[in-house]
Amino acid sequence: MTTEQIRILVIILIVVTAILLVFFIIYPIIRKKHIFNNFKIIYYKKIRKVADIRDYYLINNLTLKQNGKMVCKIDHVLFGDKYIYVIKDRYYRGGIKGEKEDSTWFFYDKKGNKSEMDNPMKNNELRIEKLSLLTQIDKSFFISVVIINDDCVIKKMKDLNNESSFIISSSKFQKLVKAIEQRDVQKIDENQLKFAVEDISKLYGQGSEDEGEND
Repeated sequence: MTTEQIRILVIILIVVTAILLVFFIIYPIIRKKHIFNNFKIIYYKKIRKVADIRDYYLINNLTLKQNGKMVCKIDHVLFGDKYIYVIKDRYYRGGIKGEKEDSTWFFYDKKGNKSEMDNPMKNNELRIEKLSLLTQIDKSFFISVVIINDDCVIKKMKDLNNESSFIISSSKFQKLVKAIEQRDVQKIDENQLKFAVEDISKLYGQGSEDEGEND
């Protein structure tokens, strides 16, 4: 190999190495930004996949109104064989910390700055109470699920969950539903499920012009 060929080879290696370094540095940043900007679509696809695989009915962007006023908005309602899942989408660019029964949690951004936030689990459980009241469907049929991004840091996440209320990473949603539906409880009667879908479907899309909730 001539000196000129060696020189060209070294240049090629330097260029390739530089491209790879840029890729591995820039790609994670671009990917995180893409997920942040499109997390609702990404989460929806994961939920839609569960609905399709398990043949479950799914309602998205449900607005609850009473006496002409918006009561709350629900991102997704998934009708399983044994439970009805009320799902809230959330994306946190940092970490969160709080106790299950606390009304206020804390958010920590990547610079370590601390700020207060509403407990998203309690907020979603309140949505279930409102949905149960409006439809007269017993609360025992509902499961609350708050889906968050996989890279969100949350201390003792499992300790926050109980039998009817969960906060989980989006990648674990499918396994969660599978585990819950394997519980040794009776399936929802087909006629009951049909009426539940119809009752909740009547609320679908109403008041879509109203502003959404903060959490």
